[in-house]
This record gives sequence, structure tokens and C-alpha cells, in this order.
Amino acid sequence: MQVAGVRFTVVGAGRSGLAASNALATRGGDVRLVEARADATRPETLDPRVTFVAGTNLPRPGDVAVLSPGVAEVSPVRAEIAAVAAEVIGEVELFYRLSPAPILAITGTDGKSTTTTMLGAIAALANPSTFVGGNLGNPLCEGLDELTRSSLVIAEISCFQLTTCVDFRPRVAIVTNIAEDHLNYHGSFAAYQAAKRRVWAAMTASDTLILSADDPYIAAWERPSAPRIRTFSLANPDADAYFDGATLWLVRAGRNEALMRRDELPLLGGHNVANALAAALAADAWGIPLATAREALMAYAPLPHRLAPIATIDGVRWVNDSKATNANAAAAGIRAIDGPLLLLAGGSEKDADFTAFGALVRERTRVAVLFGQTRNSLASAIGASHNTIVVETLDEAVRAAQRLAEPGDTVLLGPACASFDQFKSYGHRGDVFTALVRDLAAASNPADDGASADAKIKSEGA
Repeated sequence: MQVAGVRFTVVGAGRSGLAASNALATRGGDVRLVEARADATRPETLDPRVTFVAGTNLPRPGDVAVLSPGVAEVSPVRAEIAAVAAEVIGEVELFYRLSPAPILAITGTDGKSTTTTMLGAIAALANPSTFVGGNLGNPLCEGLDELTRSSLVIAEISCFQLTTCVDFRPRVAIVTNIAEDHLNYHGSFAAYQAAKRRVWAAMTASDTLILSADDPYIAAWERPSAPRIRTFSLANPDADAYFDGATLWLVRAGRNEALMRRDELPLLGGHNVANALAAALAADAWGIPLATAREALMAYAPLPHRLAPIATIDGVRWVNDSKATNANAAAAGIRAIDGPLLLLAGGSEKDADFTAFGALVRERTRVAVLFGQTRNSLASAIGASHNTIVVETLDEAVRAAQRLAEPGDTVLLGPACASFDQFKSYGHRGDVFTALVRDLAAASNPADDGASADAKIKSEGA
């Protein structure tokens, strides 16, 4: 991609916009970074060669526009930018055009981050020059200067990012699963699914696409003709990677080969078995030995805020699954918990349908404590026949759960919603929940100085 002497406007001064601006400036581009907020100030780490303008989203006429993923697909701003820009791309597309290294990409509704970091751990054992990034929180363009042709990139790619991909070609791509999500961003479930399918738009016959064989929405998709397709399943032995209830298997050169026993994978939930199968299948497609995948998966630790045990207090286990920002992810967390369950759920609106989730809550939980903007819509979906408590804040929800919980119960923060009604992010919500539980643990040992509560929390999450 020609950058030197070319004019670019990067739209949005978030972390990915900052990374894109700096990467372009380093390579000799004439770069302008714009931010819609009129009160925005110049980012401290912005390359001094970049011009910064607050109070607008519009590029200079004829510029290549690098669009923030925060601009919704349904937003009229997209059309306004396209009307004056020479081309509109996103940070992921920009990275693809500049990167010397091949990319293995992961998308889907849920399990993206876990599958990405699983595959990243496997790849790093095989190739120390592996970069893992993307929608995980570290933009791909931040890693550009570290990469060579011998490097390997493992990239989590969101539906937002895919809407601005044009030539983006991962050599291996995974679609973990599909469920209704981000309808307010895309305008419809059909548009959301179409965005996910863009991950394979530029793939060729020498590339490999990995799909869930268990997902009904993916099953209804028209399959692309170009990339090779391999599938994974929690039940179907005809898939290329499958689980028989005790062992994870890969089919290689027509032979079934054991990846690992279920008890060797240190993660809760069947959904994490599916994530491991997908990651191992992608590694195999890239030529990484099965033994390397096994070694990495056996040592894999859960990511923060994903079914992470915090503490057991007076016989009650507290688990943080704040990353469950939609009903499908929260349902997976509920199914991963054995024994009596108190669910803490709620958050900000995303135009979600909670009907099926409500039925699962009735079936699998003893009590549902609902908070946040969606508390009433969740209560309606669950129904008046179930033991449901409706409060306003997460703090109130934790205190209600403490009163209601009995020894042997698990209290699960499984919000089924985004966090932006009361928190900065799902991570912030999870941190607040962890701090609240830490306070409960300390209060249950009033003679201690807090060290024993900290030790208990650390041992539970190890």
C-alpha cells in the first residue's frame, strides 16, 4: 500500500484511531485525525506529524478515510464520509494492507476472545514472533513495527471492524457461532450476519475457513466456494474436530487423533470445549503440530471476566462472567455451572430479545437478581412465576444475592447485556463486582486484616 505522500483522515481518536494515525505518519502519510467531540484534546501519544481536529467527523475531500469502528453501520455519518472521501476503510483493513505477516482471524458472536487467545498461545509455542491483537483491546496497527514476513498474526475481528474491510484476507478464519447481537449498530440481524460473513470475502482456495457445525444460523448460510471449509462440533463425529463427551478429537488425513481429555482442559463450560476445538483446528490448518496445541491448551488460563471464580464465602461460590454481554454468552455461562445458582443479570439496552434466555433462567437458576437499564425487560422475559428480585445497581444486586444465598450455591454475574448504563466497559463492571465480593470476603472474617480474604480470592482464581 502506498502511504508516503498520500492524504489520510482517520475518523475517531480512540485507541485504534490513534494507532492507525501513528502508523500512517511513521510511513510518510499526510495524516489528519478528527474527533467528533468538540471538547476533545490532542492525544498525548499522537505522532507530532499528525494534524488533530476536534468537533468534526468529516475527512478532507479526496482523502482516504480510516473509519472508527464506533461509527454505526446505520449512522448517516458513514454516507457523509463516503461522499467526500476517495476511499473508506477501517483500521483492520489498513493493517492488512501494511502488514508483512500472514493473519489468522477469529470472529463470531461469542467465544472470540477466548478462541483468539487459545490460538495465540498455541501459535506462540510454534512461532515466538506471534502477535495477538485486534478486538481484544490492543489494535492491530500497534503491532506493525514488530512484524516481519516470518511473524504470525492472530487477530480477533469484530463485526464492527468487518464492515470496513475490503481486501482483508486471513489465511485461516474462524466463525465461532452466531446469535442476535448489536442490532442497534447494524440495523437488523440479517445485516449483522452479513457483516460476519465478510471475514471470508477475500479468502482464496488455498485458505481455510472454520465453522461451527452446531450453529443453526451458520448452517443456513450459503457456503463460499473459495476457501477450504472445516467444521467443529460438540456432538457430531462427522465434523473435522469434535467432542465425544470425554475426549476432544481432530480428524487429520482421514484418521481420528485425540487432542486431549476433557479433564485436561482447565476451563468451565461446554462452550470452552468448542473454543478449544476451533483453535486446535485452526492451528492444524496452519501446520502446527497437534502436540503443540495440546501443550498450550493444557496450560491455558481463563481470561479476566470470563467465568472467573473470585471467592467462596461461607460456602457460597462467587463467579465473574462480566464478559457475557449478550444473552447467548450468558446462557453458556449458566450452563457451565453445576449445582444451585443465583444469577445477577442486567445492563444497557441493545434491542435484544430475552425470551429464550428467560426460559433458561427459569429452568437453571434458583433466584435471578436483575439490575441496570434492562432489569424490567429481563424480569418480563423470565416471568412472575420465578423467584426474581429487581434492583437498580450492581451493588444492590450483590447485597441481595448475599442475603438469599445458601451454602452450596453459586452466585454468577452473567449480565446478558452490555455495561454502558452504569460502567465504562464490561471489564470495569467485572472489576467493581470483584471489589464488592472482596469486601464481602473481608467482612466474613472481621478479625483478619484483609490478607486472608485476598489469599482466598487469589487461590480461587488461580
